[in-house]
Amino acid sequence: MAEMNNDEARVFIHSMMKGYKNRKDQNRLYSSDDFIPENIINTYYSYVLKPEFSFVINEYKKQFVFNEARVEPNVSKEEMAGLGMVYDYIQEFNFDKDNFNIFITSLILHQKLYSKCPNPQFGGTLRDCNVVLYDLPVDVPNAQEAIKLFNQYIATSNNIFEPLKAGDIFQYIDNTVILTTDLIHLQPFLDGNKRTFRALQNLLLKKISFPPVYIEVNERDEYKKNLLIAISKRNYSPLIRFYYYKICDAIMNLDIEKSEIFDNSHQKIKSLHKLP
Repeated sequence: MAEMNNDEARVFIHSMMKGYKNRKDQNRLYSSDDFIPENIINTYYSYVLKPEFSFVINEYKKQFVFNEARVEPNVSKEEMAGLGMVYDYIQEFNFDKDNFNIFITSLILHQKLYSKCPNPQFGGTLRDCNVVLYDLPVDVPNAQEAIKLFNQYIATSNNIFEPLKAGDIFQYIDNTVILTTDLIHLQPFLDGNKRTFRALQNLLLKKISFPPVYIEVNERDEYKKNLLIAISKRNYSPLIRFYYYKICDAIMNLDIEKSEIFDNSHQKIKSLHKLP
C-alpha cells in the first residue's frame, strides 16, 4: 500500500466503506475474497492521525452504550449506568502510567459495571457456584477450575502485547478476541461476564488508539453464532472476522464521520460526494 498522509488516508477509508456497505446490503460479508476490513484497519493504524480518545469514547457513550447493554437480556437501568462508568474508566486509563493486568483490570471493570446497583459489592466478586453460559449450549468450567484458570492471567498479562513489538497489528487484534472469548467461556463472575470482557477488549484496542467496538442489537445472532463456534470448536476465525468488520464500523462511526478535527479531509470527503 502506498504511503498516505492523514487526509488521504481518511478519504481512502471513506471510499472503502462504500464497498463494505454495498457488500453488507448484498449479504456478502465474511467471504474469503473480501479484504476491505484489513485495508481499512491497516490504513487507520498506519496513516490516520487519531482524535483525542475522549472524543471517540464520548461518541461511543452517546451512541452505543445503550445498544451494548441490550445485547444481553434483562439489563437493569443501574447496570446500564454502570456500563457508562466502565467506559469512563477506559477513557481515563493510561497504559504508560497505569498497571495493566488482565485479572486485576477485569475485577475493576466488573466493579464499575455494578457500581450503581443496590448491591455494588456484587461487582468484582468471583463466583462460588456452577453456572451456565446463557444462550450458548457449551459446558462451563466449575467454579474452582474457573477461578484457578482466571488467576493464571495475573502472571501472563504482558503476553498479549507481544505482537506489537513486531508491529503485527492483526495478530494483536486476533489475540484480544481470543483472550476475551476464553474469559467469557470461564465465566469467572456470576453475571456480567460478556459485558466486562467486551469492555476489556475495548480497553486493549485503546492501546493501539482504536475506537471501542460495539455490537448492534440486530447483530446479536451473528455474534452469538460465532462466539459459539469459537468456544465449542476452538475455531476463532469467524469471530475474529466478525470483529474486523466491527472495528471498521467503529472507525467510521466514531471517528471518520464524526471528527471535525481535520477540516481538510472532511472537505475532500464532501467533494467526493459531488463527483458524478
